[in-house]
Amino acid sequence: MNTQPSTDATMRRSLQGRHMTMISIGGAVGAGLFVGSGAGIATAGPAILVSYGVTALLVVVIMRMLAEMSVARPDTGAFAHHARTAFGRWAGSTTGWMYWFGWPLGMAVESIAVGKILHGWIPTVPAWLAALGLLLLVTAINFISVRIYGEVEFWAVLLKVIVILGFISVGLLAIFGVLPGVGAPGTSNILGAGGFFPMGISGVISATAIAVFSFSGTEIVTIAAGEAADPAAAIAKSTRTVVYRVSIFYLGSLAVIVMLLPWNSGEVGESPFVATLEHLGLKNGAAVISAVVFVSLMSTMNSQVYASSRMMYTLARDEDAPSFLGRLSSAGTPRNAIIITVGLAMGGAVLQFFYPTEAFIRLVNVGGCTVYLTWLTIAVTQIFLGRRDRREGRPPAAGTAMWFFPYASWVIVAAMVALMFVLLALPATRADMAGALILTALVVTASVWWQREHPKRAARRAVTQDVTATSTSGTPVR
Repeated sequence: MNTQPSTDATMRRSLQGRHMTMISIGGAVGAGLFVGSGAGIATAGPAILVSYGVTALLVVVIMRMLAEMSVARPDTGAFAHHARTAFGRWAGSTTGWMYWFGWPLGMAVESIAVGKILHGWIPTVPAWLAALGLLLLVTAINFISVRIYGEVEFWAVLLKVIVILGFISVGLLAIFGVLPGVGAPGTSNILGAGGFFPMGISGVISATAIAVFSFSGTEIVTIAAGEAADPAAAIAKSTRTVVYRVSIFYLGSLAVIVMLLPWNSGEVGESPFVATLEHLGLKNGAAVISAVVFVSLMSTMNSQVYASSRMMYTLARDEDAPSFLGRLSSAGTPRNAIIITVGLAMGGAVLQFFYPTEAFIRLVNVGGCTVYLTWLTIAVTQIFLGRRDRREGRPPAAGTAMWFFPYASWVIVAAMVALMFVLLALPATRADMAGALILTALVVTASVWWQREHPKRAARRAVTQDVTATSTSGTPVR
């Protein structure tokens, strides 16, 4: 394998504006929406709309914060690079590693979901084996080149968008009683079976972990900026339109589902989109949705491999990870980082074999908690860099400044910290949030240790090389 040292010059700026637009959509539209939303509905009932609505508001604000920082400092490391700039090397290392840890969990979730679909089509193929095989496929796509990744993602996400909009349109026809053979449901499904809040406020809060996981991936566009032809323009455009994409794809789809089907229906928890179309008598439509969900999950896995490997590349470039993880192939892809990332994801997918009923939702919750902590770091970093930039006479680029800075930023930080404590208090999410916090503490400790020890090891290597050169030539090498 031809490799070369990690440098920004070797990263190919091959992603065009259309690629960046679809990447910003595709990373966040996957198992979290098509499958995980069913678990969210089972957790909160119709009030899942509140869970996703609050989380959507957080996403919009976090993306605005990222826009302000990333347009000023476009880098493949994105928010890890920003945290390093703001608070030092340990902060960048911690942020990057925590974000990286979340993605193999996400890939495992997507692969389990897509493996189940393939198993349904070909029962002789076990779901876990299908998951591993499909992980290898997206690995191969990411090995080729970043432009191939961009093209695959463009067309796959375009298909997602068309189908989701079609699903919402058909659902609205049914809700208003226009669809032939289907009576208007009225409010029976969202107010019956326990009312709008059948699981109480605790159910709404518990479902936010699932919602956070669902929305994770919106930030991939700031990571891809390092390989974009015009990073500033791509980031600004994608972050400006995130509110519309979030509202239409997530809240629109979920509203259709909970209006048309009882929230406690077993079919909703298993596959809400397919269950909705089957309820409307659109058997062929349900089959089409299954195929599209398959493509969508593959697309999201594609983005997850991309984002996680680029973050690991950045960690290696900044000497916060072993140097071999920052080497690029002749095609400009960090193959070693891809291999390590997918290897861990495969370990998560194998859990499906041992824990077929628990693996999916557990991975979703833990993955959501790691993303939640990443968002909190982004908010704190933006407050620090925003104040410094404004103080030094470097105002944000037009259309990217955080609203009502710094007051709105502090409100978001306070709200996220409060929500974190609530998630720790609730039995349903306590173990997952505690696990994410323990992982964060371990990563911080490792980052501080690495920061202290790495210069010492580098100095020892330099001395060793000097002694070796002297013993070989008899003259010290300067």
